[in-house]
Amino acid sequence: MSKIVKLKKGFDLKLVGKAPLELIQAASATTFAIKPTDFPGIQRPKVLVNEGDTVKAGTPILLDKAMDQVIYASPVSGEVVEIKRGDKRKLLEIKILADATVSHEKSGALDLSQDRAAIADKLAASGVWPNLIQRPFGIVANPADTPKAIFVSGYASAPLAADFNYVLAGKEKELQAAITALSKLTSGSVHVSVGKNDNSPFAGLDNISLHKVSGPHPIGNVGTQIAKIDPVNKGEVVWTINPQDLVIIGELLLTGKFNAERIIALAGSSVAAPKYYKTIIGASIASLVEGKLKGDNNRIISGNVLTGRTKSLKGSFGFYDTMITV
Repeated sequence: MSKIVKLKKGFDLKLVGKAPLELIQAASATTFAIKPTDFPGIQRPKVLVNEGDTVKAGTPILLDKAMDQVIYASPVSGEVVEIKRGDKRKLLEIKILADATVSHEKSGALDLSQDRAAIADKLAASGVWPNLIQRPFGIVANPADTPKAIFVSGYASAPLAADFNYVLAGKEKELQAAITALSKLTSGSVHVSVGKNDNSPFAGLDNISLHKVSGPHPIGNVGTQIAKIDPVNKGEVVWTINPQDLVIIGELLLTGKFNAERIIALAGSSVAAPKYYKTIIGASIASLVEGKLKGDNNRIISGNVLTGRTKSLKGSFGFYDTMITV
């Protein structure tokens, strides 16, 4: 059953530098990185490639020995140029020198009438499963679990956040495919929250419980929505997923192609001309911000100012992030 969810207590930070609804292609990054620290709960990462190996977008490059049915895939095609380790050989990142044109592994489309096991196996083996996060604990979901519900926040209330209605426009086919598949992974509903007055791409989809939300931040946080709609009790788990990751899953199911493209907002008071950029997960920060900032004394954050992480120009864009704030 749908709900009207209102939040009275909260606070909206009024920051300068919100991106207007204008999209351009980001400069082509030459290097991309997959970092185990991006994936909450990963315990025993095992590298599946060697330096010098050639990979495609969707090639398995990493897994967690504690949950080895889930693979972590390369977002681009190219050459593995560095497997960086720290103290006690702790894996820090896998760096890939990208091809000029991305080529993809093709695993074939999936008939969405398949049962839960077939859908879970497809997602786990294709590189998109890490987009599913379990609550409580905020860790990568375990395919062996059956969550009581899956939550998607299609409304962003964080400071300068990307407008999901804009970045998801025209992606209804992919969204529906992903929602149909995810609805078979849970014993309950797929709950999707959108703005009270939004013209959302989610509005006409099947297999969802659509909720209208309003109020100050943190109303857009999926944790707040879970607490208001279907709280997690002792012994229960729910899963969450970012809206843009639904598009990645939907395209994989429809075409068999792992396409790690993401539209991000580059925003903040130190950005000369805030805009939306189309890029690929794991792209270098330099490819997204160089030549676009005011002066040199800037703080670059992958994510928003409340929950994001500070990055240098040598860093990479976070796996789950949808914006860069400067």
